[in-house]
Amino acid sequence: MAELLDADIALLCDRLRAASAAAAYEAMEGRGHMSPALRALVADALCAGPAYTVRAPAGYGDEIVRAADEAPPGSVIVIDVGPARDACTWGGTGTAVAQRRGIAGVVSNARVRDIAEIRRVRFPVFARGTVASGWARGRRGATGVPVSVGGQIVHAGDLVCADDDGIVVIPRGEAAAFMARLEARLAFEREAARIVDGGGRYADVMAAKPA
Repeated sequence: MAELLDADIALLCDRLRAASAAAAYEAMEGRGHMSPALRALVADALCAGPAYTVRAPAGYGDEIVRAADEAPPGSVIVIDVGPARDACTWGGTGTAVAQRRGIAGVVSNARVRDIAEIRRVRFPVFARGTVASGWARGRRGATGVPVSVGGQIVHAGDLVCADDDGIVVIPRGEAAAFMARLEARLAFEREAARIVDGGGRYADVMAAKPA
């Protein structure tokens, strides 16, 4: 399977930022969507980018701090704390650092705090919900390793597209084929809008949908 160059990945991320998680889901042919238990905590804030993966012991923030400081600009920090669904995994200070450094957003399989601050600066965060508790330091995890978040295995460099509808993961090895399918999906969405704007019926839109 053809691999995309870094410049092509950047272009694909730009296309995803102008699309939606639903379009990504369709282009993935119904695969790659995380559990709806993980939801957007900042409304109307789409993010897309390569995954910077973090595996952290529940209740310990060493690797999360490292991710905020070291994840490449444009990346999406994806945090796995295992089955501890009520653990705090993100907050206001991490948001301030990550946003200043150009991080695209955060996806966590647990909870976050300081949500009012996060919403005020409109930093895209997707998680199980909020919590008042914090974390300690002193137990290391790992970054750049495969993680399990929302029922999906995410590898470092996989692409993530997330918005109010949900979170979709695109394996990097499938990016070339996905890009072609995404363009086809976006072309269909433009055609659907043209049909509706012209007074067409829903059935007319579905008749125009590629098989």
